[in-house]
Amino acid sequence: MNRQIWLRVICGLWIVLYGLAMEGRQQPSESAEEIIRSKGSDTLLPIVSSWAARYQAITPNVAVEASGGGSGNGIAALINGHVEIAATSRALRQHEVKQIVNRSGQQPMLHLVGMDAMSIIVHPDNPLHGLSLQQLAEIYVRDGEIERWSDLGVQVAGCSEQLIMRIGRKNNSGTYFEFREEVIGRGRHFHHQLERAESSSAMVRRVAKDPCAIGYVGMGFVTSAVKTLCLSKGKGPCVPPTPAYAMEKRYPLSRNLYLVTLGEPSEPVKKYLNWILAANGQEMLQKAGFIPVPKGNKGAVVKEQF
Repeated sequence: MNRQIWLRVICGLWIVLYGLAMEGRQQPSESAEEIIRSKGSDTLLPIVSSWAARYQAITPNVAVEASGGGSGNGIAALINGHVEIAATSRALRQHEVKQIVNRSGQQPMLHLVGMDAMSIIVHPDNPLHGLSLQQLAEIYVRDGEIERWSDLGVQVAGCSEQLIMRIGRKNNSGTYFEFREEVIGRGRHFHHQLERAESSSAMVRRVAKDPCAIGYVGMGFVTSAVKTLCLSKGKGPCVPPTPAYAMEKRYPLSRNLYLVTLGEPSEPVKKYLNWILAANGQEMLQKAGFIPVPKGNKGAVVKEQF
């Protein structure tokens, strides 16, 4: 078979495969009268995508689109009017609030949709049980005092020279922002040898294959391939990242998960948010490994307005 025939065969196969791939993509319903677009947190992306698919299935006249890219990118998309909802695992910064007000004339509104315990993860062969926030900071900051696992009194099998491999996230991540604010602190910088993971899933995979590694992820991404550490604050007890301790705010890295709108949401978006806060949406959140909104809120959208 000559070269031209081979090229025709290859092109033909590519066209067939592309067509099959396009058929498999989820397309908005042709009968959809409203489109709700959301973008943001990679921590929230799996559950936001599941919410979108389920809601679209039961509400054919509404098409819901969900994408990730990080909390920062989601907030930027909201500021620029590209989406109706920004998904974020952190609160808004003051300059973001000002941008939203200046561009839209509306105040941003944060809708609490769940809670999370940012979990510190290591390789299963690491014998360490827990850390203080100060120790965690000294691992991750530039010129920190902890460079090796042996500095913490443990020996990790398979870790060459006991040198700690620090895994972090990129700066458009809400998880990165929360970790920097709560652990690193203002005026300090991350370690120069920090390796940045593209996503929470990538973080877990990286830590799972390296006995030297340490990382941080939302609790919904923790698998049996990694081990979580308890954390202590000051002279307090070492607390594990469990739903109960996160809800009580006893776990030091507990945080809220938000969907953000520009002011009071439109009626279609409001119905979608109410569905997320109702039984089915919260059950899906819990099955995804996160913490439902406390029952004391009676399923209503909890709003924080600046």
